[in-house]
Amino acid sequence: MKFQILDPTHPFFKPLWRRILCVVLPLAWSGVEYSNGATGWAMVFVVAGLYAAYELLFMYDHTMKKAEAKAEAERARIAAEAERADAD
Repeated sequence: MKFQILDPTHPFFKPLWRRILCVVLPLAWSGVEYSNGATGWAMVFVVAGLYAAYELLFMYDHTMKKAEAKAEAERARIAAEAERADAD
């Protein structure tokens, strides 16, 4: 099983506005941390925001197509097993 910090295939992320919000909030919070002099925490939130942008905005369509293909392959496998069981 692959370890994921953020699962873009979760139904929560389907609306675009939620994906944008999940990118903007950590980036905005990094500004708050930086203005308070906590540059280490600011960098942590910048990295989190950039990672969220990559997963939820740039790679979202590719990830969803891959997940749909995997689900279709699983449905085909189950249908083939059912046909084989009926034949026996």
